[in-house]
Amino acid sequence: MATPRLIGRVLGSRKGLVLASLTALAATLAASFFAGRDAVGAAMLLPWVALFAFEAGATLGLAVAAGSFLIFIFSPALDGVDINPAFVIGRFSAFALIAVGVGIAGAHLRRSEQRNRRLVEGLPLVMYIESLEGLTYISPQIESMLGYGVSDWLSQPGLWRAALHPADRERVLTAYRDAVDSNAEFECTYRLVRPDSRAVWVRDSSAFVADGPHSYRQGFIVDVTEQKNSEHEAERNATLMRGLIDGTVDAITLTDRTGRIAIANRPMAKYARELGLPQTGLMHERLLGIADAIDDRERYERRMRELAASPDVESADEFEVNGGERAFQGYTKPVIGADNEYLGRVWTLREVTEARQVDRIKDALVATVSHELRTPLTSIIGYLELLGSGEPLSDEDARFVDIVRRNAARLQRMVEELLFLSRVDAGGLELDLEDVDVVELARVALGSADPAAAAKRITLELDGPETLAMRADGHRLGQVFDNLISNAIKFTPERGSVKVCVSADDDALVATVSDTGCGIPEPEQARLFERFFRSTVTRDVPGTGLGLTIVRAIVEAHRGTITCERSDAEGTTFAFTLPLAAATVSARVTAAAAG
Repeated sequence: MATPRLIGRVLGSRKGLVLASLTALAATLAASFFAGRDAVGAAMLLPWVALFAFEAGATLGLAVAAGSFLIFIFSPALDGVDINPAFVIGRFSAFALIAVGVGIAGAHLRRSEQRNRRLVEGLPLVMYIESLEGLTYISPQIESMLGYGVSDWLSQPGLWRAALHPADRERVLTAYRDAVDSNAEFECTYRLVRPDSRAVWVRDSSAFVADGPHSYRQGFIVDVTEQKNSEHEAERNATLMRGLIDGTVDAITLTDRTGRIAIANRPMAKYARELGLPQTGLMHERLLGIADAIDDRERYERRMRELAASPDVESADEFEVNGGERAFQGYTKPVIGADNEYLGRVWTLREVTEARQVDRIKDALVATVSHELRTPLTSIIGYLELLGSGEPLSDEDARFVDIVRRNAARLQRMVEELLFLSRVDAGGLELDLEDVDVVELARVALGSADPAAAAKRITLELDGPETLAMRADGHRLGQVFDNLISNAIKFTPERGSVKVCVSADDDALVATVSDTGCGIPEPEQARLFERFFRSTVTRDVPGTGLGLTIVRAIVEAHRGTITCERSDAEGTTFAFTLPLAAATVSARVTAAAAG
């Protein structure tokens, strides 16, 4: 048992086979030298015959090998050759040498063919070879891809043409004929129809291989149905998206970080034509191109430069064109994808000309009505005061008079608020500037609000320096504190707290009014300072929705800003900032009052 295993290991390695071949060759040469020239002759072809017989089967190969060996050994005797041991050894060695050599070559060819076949048949594509006579080879993957077996393709020369989708047939056949006639490469994407009538998208690529009379065309077919479906879906989505943005009322443009335009919808193209925007350049450069037509040119140009310098900033602006002839709202915001990837910047433009015209008509009507109501309201309140100073009224009459007085006072406050906003719209708010103590204004406002806070057991607190002097309109600034503090008390539940903080640095005064109330939903914060706007969480509380509008008008008249800094389930903080010219700040104190 050891000897066959040893022989198997020797002949199973390249070195062993080479050694065996060299040994057989040496033996043949030696035998030929001793046996004479007749030791090797035409009979040397017999080993080849035997080895080729093994390709038909092991049994036939063994039978032919045995017969060939006997003929190879004894056939020279017919020619009178003396068969001696040296002759037999020479013939045997020659037979072995040829057998080993052919066996090595055949084994290598078979292994190479098997590896290549496994490789080809393991690929996710179909390989094929086509000669002048037709298809000579196609890999078995074709059956799972198209439903036809290998035998179908090899036995039916017209199957490929018959399987071509009718809509693609003429195009594909023309391209294929051109490639064959010119021995050029062929590459085409088309559909083949399976036996179940389902169409399969394939990409077919082939090249001409020159080999004289044995030249052939070799190629491969890949199933690209999923890719084509994805492309179709992407194209469909792109068409829908384009239709969506083209169908919106707002003008929309998408740019990259630098402002280079990638997409612009039809309304944007329409506004660009009407406003005379330049046809080339970055987005902010094109918008700057119409600065001469903007009413507030300086503010407009400043904003465009800011947007160009800060592509990550969100911005909302409104501007008028040609003396108020048209009004537009502009909005821009960066588009951020996954992993904070900057995808682009969206710009929207909405015309609000009609809305502003309606606002002006409404404001004029409100101003007129307010003026007309002011005189009779003053008379009503005056006569109510006289009514209370005369003969004593019964309890029921006194209650009725008190109800009338409270509602008249409420109506008078509303009229005063409307008249105030009308004056702001007419020509801005005129301020009566003087040196005022801002901390004292806050303290007075808290004192005025103390009865309302005490009724709800709300704690009022002031945090700031002892004094803080600045030049401002004391009456209007006190009105800001009054409105913010009264709002905070109104929307804070019982046993809550309201805190006012006042501070200053070298450049600005900062004041905040914080409460522990119901908070304001984030989507509504941007509209807090609009006229008549009421938050959904405060609509059950009486009010006109004008208080914050008046506060913003007063703060902006002082060249300041006001924001809603925080809004959540635990309250709201309003902060306003005023520029300080010459302020005097004393030692810091903290004052608190419990309602």
